Amino acid sequence: MNIAVVIVTWNGGQHVSACLKSLTAQTLPPQSIVVVDNSSTDQTLRTVASSQAQLEKIGVRLVITRNDHNRGFTCAANQGMQYVMSQPTKPDIVVLLNQDTTVRPTCLEALRQVFLHHTNLGALGCKIFYPGSTTLQHAGGKLTWPRLVGEHYGHHQSDAPEFNLEKEVDFVTGAAMALRATALQQVGLFNEMFSPGYYEDVDLCLRLKAHGWRILYTPHAVLEHAESASFSDPVERLALSARNRLLLALAYMKNSNFQHEFATAELDFLQNYAQPVERRALSIAYGRAMLMAKRVSNHQMPSSTTAEEAIETFARLRRECIRLNSQAG
Repeated sequence: MNIAVVIVTWNGGQHVSACLKSLTAQTLPPQSIVVVDNSSTDQTLRTVASSQAQLEKIGVRLVITRNDHNRGFTCAANQGMQYVMSQPTKPDIVVLLNQDTTVRPTCLEALRQVFLHHTNLGALGCKIFYPGSTTLQHAGGKLTWPRLVGEHYGHHQSDAPEFNLEKEVDFVTGAAMALRATALQQVGLFNEMFSPGYYEDVDLCLRLKAHGWRILYTPHAVLEHAESASFSDPVERLALSARNRLLLALAYMKNSNFQHEFATAELDFLQNYAQPVERRALSIAYGRAMLMAKRVSNHQMPSSTTAEEAIETFARLRRECIRLNSQAG
């Protein structure tokens, strides 16, 4: 099974060299590496280009594409995946890696073995540590209902035997995600509604599951991820993540029971658990989700009636956010 790696870069010169170096040390090198750069202004492109000779020595083709503006992770990742899947020799497995990851030497080989063993496997996630530690960042993902909050198993926990078992999960993170090419051809790539990022990986995994593909976590494919922040403003980062979670919920709003349970759970969180910074971010997110609900595709929101009901749900939640924020001063 051939493997193609797609890396989206943006001002990642301090990280991407280590990422590419770790790929040259793989026991099973990829067939190709496609770097999609989102208009970096640092040394990222020079750093990537300097790796080309070493990669060619081990038979890895390096392709570099530079966008004239920052398209965000979701769109740029799609750009890379579209490229590798359009080539005459198509990969069997597409691996997405963040620019600030470093993979252990047997990572890609371990991914390949799991795909060989499970012919109905659509997406596969890795064991991810914080750099230089045994503290976990990701051991598969779970989606909590009805708020649809994505959580990582093992997040900020020390490695333990429970994380050394292959298991079925709700989703795996796009920071290090292996995808079967034939599954992508069936269900499509990331939904660019989630651009620039957050929850596009959850949405893709849910669509894969809906078409009968399995989503697994393997402890045998190991890497480290620096998890560098793309947003300096924490409220903006929280607002974007929340907006995309709300857009994910749109797909289920046609079910009136879900809509009621979702709204009830959101209100409970706002009134009893949310911190002031979270309420500020959610107020922004509800407003943005209202605007986007008016123009999402028919596939995501099948009827105008449902769209209107979802918009009213978000509006009520936003009003409550504003009320609570006003009380808090």
